Amino acid sequence: MSVALPSALPLPDLSMLYRGRLNAPIGKSDAETEDFPELEPYADAEAGPRSSHPLGPIEVVNVDLELGGQNRMEHRTNRFDYQDLIVRRGQPFGMVIAFNRPFDAAIDEVAVEFRIGAHALSDKHTYVSLQVHPSETRWGLRCEPNGSTVFVSLTPPPDCVVGKFCMYVTAVNGRAIMRFPTRGHMYVVILFNTWCSEEDVYLPDEAERQEYVLNDAGEIYNGTNFAVAKRPWHLGQYRPGVLEACLFVLNRCGMPLEDRRDVVNVCRRLSALINAQDDRGVLLGNWSGNYRMGVSPNAWTGSAKILLSYAANGNPVAYAQCWVFAGVLTTVLRCIGIPTRVVTNFNSAHDSTGNLKTDIYIDRFGSMDRTATRDSIWNYHCWCECWMKRIDLPGHLSGWQVVDATPQETSNGLFCCGPASVVGIKSGEVCFPYDGRFAFAQVNSDVVYRRRTYRGDKIVRIDTTHVGALILTRTPWGAQNITLNYKHPEGSAADAATMDRAVNYGCGRERSALEETGEMELELVCPAAQLGQDFALKLVVKNSTAEEQKVNLTLTCSVIYYTGVHSGDFKVVKESATCQPLTSEEVSVEVVASDYMKHMVDQGCLSFTCVGETTSGETCVAAKVVKLQLPVLSIELDEDGECKVGKEMSVTVTFNNLFNMTLADVELRLEGPGDTGDREKTFPTVDPGTSLKWNQKFIPKTEGPDQLVACLDSPMLREINGSLHINVTADKDATDKDKDKDEP
Repeated sequence: MSVALPSALPLPDLSMLYRGRLNAPIGKSDAETEDFPELEPYADAEAGPRSSHPLGPIEVVNVDLELGGQNRMEHRTNRFDYQDLIVRRGQPFGMVIAFNRPFDAAIDEVAVEFRIGAHALSDKHTYVSLQVHPSETRWGLRCEPNGSTVFVSLTPPPDCVVGKFCMYVTAVNGRAIMRFPTRGHMYVVILFNTWCSEEDVYLPDEAERQEYVLNDAGEIYNGTNFAVAKRPWHLGQYRPGVLEACLFVLNRCGMPLEDRRDVVNVCRRLSALINAQDDRGVLLGNWSGNYRMGVSPNAWTGSAKILLSYAANGNPVAYAQCWVFAGVLTTVLRCIGIPTRVVTNFNSAHDSTGNLKTDIYIDRFGSMDRTATRDSIWNYHCWCECWMKRIDLPGHLSGWQVVDATPQETSNGLFCCGPASVVGIKSGEVCFPYDGRFAFAQVNSDVVYRRRTYRGDKIVRIDTTHVGALILTRTPWGAQNITLNYKHPEGSAADAATMDRAVNYGCGRERSALEETGEMELELVCPAAQLGQDFALKLVVKNSTAEEQKVNLTLTCSVIYYTGVHSGDFKVVKESATCQPLTSEEVSVEVVASDYMKHMVDQGCLSFTCVGETTSGETCVAAKVVKLQLPVLSIELDEDGECKVGKEMSVTVTFNNLFNMTLADVELRLEGPGDTGDREKTFPTVDPGTSLKWNQKFIPKTEGPDQLVACLDSPMLREINGSLHINVTADKDATDKDKDKDEP
């Protein structure tokens, strides 16, 4: 007997999928709230207050959480454009509760309740009820009655759940509990606190705390280790709506709310959600050069617009590359109080086999073999460092931790990376969580050049110094070389011990041997050159033997993406040189702009690989990546050049097209102070030899240093940017008028 099945099975109620496994769902979002009745009768009719007051039951009539802005100033959250109170855990904040009559601690039963998410529970640290009474010690409660008002001071514990709490003040009134506010909710946002010595994110240096938590203006380094450039980046954590967007991202991580107590969990889950590779996270990566369905990664000026767009609809924002992932992650982490900085690793290895070796293949004719070369070396790669105590690891592994949101490899099934201890990377202790081996390989791989022959592959050069040649970050005092934070000097005894320790802890290092001849050496020398200009490249052949040597040279000239991926060869040059004993010979090669410009891609770099072969059969190799210099955008203040709170300021962005080509579909973006800080304008064409000028006006809202960031993007020319640092001062005339109003 057959049973007819329905043509379409009904979809299950996803909100009920916890049943059968859990008694109640686990709270994972602070956006979920529970509504409680204004008046809640006791279940036990005999229950009631300890005694009654002659003036009648007590009622809460008002709760002041702002204290004239004192809480925000003391917690360093006054720059956030946000309506609710924002405090940092491990630090006291105050409130004033006003009652309908004088408060009597011996008789009146009043409590302050904090709840985060639905199904809040005290044992999960998502619910706490604090009695307004001198005997209460939890959350460091201190109360000072003064007639019909009570000043209450609270200190959220240093391991408090981070996020948006719903707060009530409850009072026992007769045989029922009355809550304030009677309608709606009061909210308190609790952040990590780098100023609290008991916190896992405690950072001792005040200048670093100001830079890595409070500063909303940044710089991200790029280019090459021989020609370092920098990109201004507006972090924008104080822009309207950004804090809400960061909390939205934190909620989308899907971790139980109680796990938000641990900074390690928070950083790891956020590094996964900033990319959209497997979880519809914030940013969609794209390295193809085709950005027609979104925004070019080079066109972003900061994090705010990206986060606001994601929070508006929950859809991944297109598109991003490594510095965008790092910049947005830095904004989210600084916003919630975790000290964070962007780090740039120049010549960053992407080791596809995990053997601490990057293999570069050269064919029999002396040219690059693109099909055989699978590993890549990025000109630079950006990740984040977060400062934290690693209570899950041996104590010496605390401090700066690598956290990378760029989706390169999976970690425990997710596209995330870290936190990995920087101290552990330097010492080779890569067996500890998380992803230490992957981070170690990015700064320590050997580059092995292999020549393909009829008899198999032959190793012709091993470069142990190329990968991780320079690691930079921004500090309160400017750019800082932190390479020695990650690795010991190349060739030192400590470096050898680190490599051995890393191998013992699981790095599958594959050692390569090179027959030492030392007879001939090659070097490529290139002057600083502007994009679109011709220049001369020198091939220097050095003869260390006592005999004359003739060398046949093959120079492959290519355009590559910044990830080291090949875009196209624009020239192959065959030359020869005869070197006398113990001398060197130079061969000059002209590099013509019209040859390479037709192959240029965004962030395009020129890659030169030269293979020399002597008459005796010895092979020598030299390689160099050249980052061509780009023009910058000029940003200037108009008129008197003053920047005052509440007063309109005007700026002009200027770009001069010095190229002998017409730029089409030129998009300008400018980000400045105020609520409407993002501006965009498109220019159909910009002809050769002409200038583009764009004037915009802003109204600053807060005092202090600020930054204007501009970016020009075109399919024919990318990565053109500029910045201007300004200092916003108070408007003296407006301040004097306010004082006059206050005077009787």
